[in-house]
Amino acid sequence: MKISLHIPPQMWQKIRYSMLYLKPEDEEVISFIFCEKQFTDNIVRYIPKYWVVPDQDCYEYQSSIGLVMKQHFHHYLLEEYLQNQQLNVVHIHTHFGDQLPDFSYVDDRHESDYARFLGENFAHQPDLISGVFDENLEKYQFRLWNNQGTDFEPIEFCNSWLSIDENNISESPEISPMFARQKVFGKGFQTQLNQLKIALIGCGGIGAVFAETLARLGVKNWLLIDDDNLELVNLNRTPGASEEMVNQQWSKVDYVKYLLTKIYPDDGNFITAKTTIQAIENIEQIIDYDLIVVATDNHHSRQIAQELALKYQRPFMSLGTHIDIDSDGIPKMYARITIPPLGGGWCLMCGNMINLQQSALETAANSITQLANSAGYLDDVEAPAVFWLNNICASTTVGILHGVIAGFVNVDEGLDWVYHFPSQQWLKTIPEHLHNENCLFCTVTPLSENDFWEQHSDDFCSTAQESYYDTNYFDE
Repeated sequence: MKISLHIPPQMWQKIRYSMLYLKPEDEEVISFIFCEKQFTDNIVRYIPKYWVVPDQDCYEYQSSIGLVMKQHFHHYLLEEYLQNQQLNVVHIHTHFGDQLPDFSYVDDRHESDYARFLGENFAHQPDLISGVFDENLEKYQFRLWNNQGTDFEPIEFCNSWLSIDENNISESPEISPMFARQKVFGKGFQTQLNQLKIALIGCGGIGAVFAETLARLGVKNWLLIDDDNLELVNLNRTPGASEEMVNQQWSKVDYVKYLLTKIYPDDGNFITAKTTIQAIENIEQIIDYDLIVVATDNHHSRQIAQELALKYQRPFMSLGTHIDIDSDGIPKMYARITIPPLGGGWCLMCGNMINLQQSALETAANSITQLANSAGYLDDVEAPAVFWLNNICASTTVGILHGVIAGFVNVDEGLDWVYHFPSQQWLKTIPEHLHNENCLFCTVTPLSENDFWEQHSDDFCSTAQESYYDTNYFDE
């Protein structure tokens, strides 16, 4: 069972900056992160929903060897996030020095008491995760306590876009000579690619090229989702497909699996699902994967994929192309690659990349679809597509993913690139312009700012209330 705490990069940057900013010289500092717990048969993942970095007014005592929170402040956190919202809690505190920190005897004693207190006093028995960092918040250890406070186990901590991190990759056998010319990209690069698991939704002209290109880079673990069979009209943009496959009614997922098996005949792991994403019965099939990639030709599947990525905090990429012909016969061709930021901030819906009306019509009854067609809401002509434009979209996406893993491309704030032909230009959207404060999909995950105390000072400074917990837990 893999247990992990995965904090989105932008959130972690804010938490770390706030802790360093509010940390007096040579004194310890703490932060609180409140998480949902998501689990499948193979993975337990703690997903942050709120975070609080207290300022100096929230401390009863703060020094280089320990700290104690004001009881009213602590009481408020417990009531608001554990009792009312039934979340789990992560405590992160620093130790003096820049060496790899270790939990002290006092940490052990108070965390044990605190974990038992949580288990005995809250109906949902919230989990306690504790993390200790050096004073620069760079080196760390994390652990998860049981509800009796009698034992703990180490857990993985990840603050990168992908949960596969060079510091956490498992030992792997010797790299295949197939990848000898990729050694230039650094130690661990190939191992991360070999361990990466991709859920690909849409195995047509873009998805097939993306899968084969990324597989040749070293990715060999795939979930392939598509409900269509190959047709003659697909053959102009599906590499390696043949008329014989069409006549034999090959499914697109089996076709892409065939391409991947040609690269990895013995050690690939390819799971196929001949269905749509909305018809997937076991959602674990998707959320257990490291990255969700959607390359479909309809709005509804992209909406569902984006909603899954937001709900389960999974990295997500959207690929697509579009061709328009002007009245003068000059084509305008576009390839678009979109990577919304992990954890929210903007998404395909608030960035106007998904038409929700179109999405609804795509799943409506035939009678409604026909009515919409007659009213001009839907285009009844199949969208044009060409192989080379799909290649630009798919191969550039592979290049971006390559850069993320190798460390020379940053997608923490998201990315939205549009290739335009015949101008031969890549147009890059400024991510901040895609944010919509009123989005119902990606702005529902609030963040507690570092002026939290000022916002709620009246709650803490009112008449004294009995504290949930009176032990000086944060003494060192």
